[in-house]
Amino acid sequence: MDIEQEERPTEAAGKRALIDAALRLASSRRSLSSLGLRELAREAELNPNTFYRHFVDVDDLGLAIIRDISAQLRQPLRDLRREAAERAQPGQGAASVPFGLDLERGRRVTRETVRLFFGFVERNPQAFIIGVRELHGPSPVLRAALARVMDDFGEDMAEDIRQFHLLPEVDEEELSRLSRLISRQLFQQSLDFLELPLDRRGEICRLAERQILLLFTGVAVLHTFGMLAGL
Repeated sequence: MDIEQEERPTEAAGKRALIDAALRLASSRRSLSSLGLRELAREAELNPNTFYRHFVDVDDLGLAIIRDISAQLRQPLRDLRREAAERAQPGQGAASVPFGLDLERGRRVTRETVRLFFGFVERNPQAFIIGVRELHGPSPVLRAALARVMDDFGEDMAEDIRQFHLLPEVDEEELSRLSRLISRQLFQQSLDFLELPLDRRGEICRLAERQILLLFTGVAVLHTFGMLAGL
C-alpha cells in the first residue's frame, strides 16, 4: 500500500509531462499523429517505453488533452454565464426589444461569456491550436471527441438560456441548434484570436459578441413570425 501511494505522484507526473510535451511539439505541427514517440519521450525527458504506461497510442494522448481542456473550461464558463444572467435582471436598460428577447440582458451575458472563453484561450494557446487543427485532422477518434466537446458546451449554453429565459419564445430544439452553432463558432475563432497581436485581440472578442447577438436576434425574430419551420 505504501509503495502504491509513493508511485502515484510519479505516475501522474509522467503523464502530465507527456501531455505538456505533446502540447509544445504539436502546436507547431499539422497534427498530433505527426509526432514520433521517441521525439515525444525525449521532449518529456522520459524513457520512450514510459509512454505505454500512460497511453495506448497517440489518439489516447489526444483524448487526454481534450478532456483536460474541457475540464478546465466547461464549468467555469457555465458558472460565469449564470452569474451574469442573475446580475442582469430582466427588463434592465432601454435596449430591450420585442420578439421575446431582452437584448440588454443578452448583451451582458454574451460579453462575459466571450471574455472568459478568450481569456482561457489566451492562457492555453497550444491546446487550442492543436484542438482546432484536429477538427480537420486525420484522426476520426479525435475529430469525434472534439465535436462532442463543442456540442456539450453548446448544450450547457442552451440549458442556461432556457433556465434564465433569455429566449423564452424559442423552443428547445431550436435553442440546442443555436447553442451548438455558437459553441463551434467560438472554437473556430480561437485561432483567429491567437494569430492577432495582443493589442488587436479585442477585435475578435467584439466580433464574436456581435455575431452571437445577431444569431439570438435572428432566431427570436424568425420564431415570432413562424418562419423557422420552413428553414
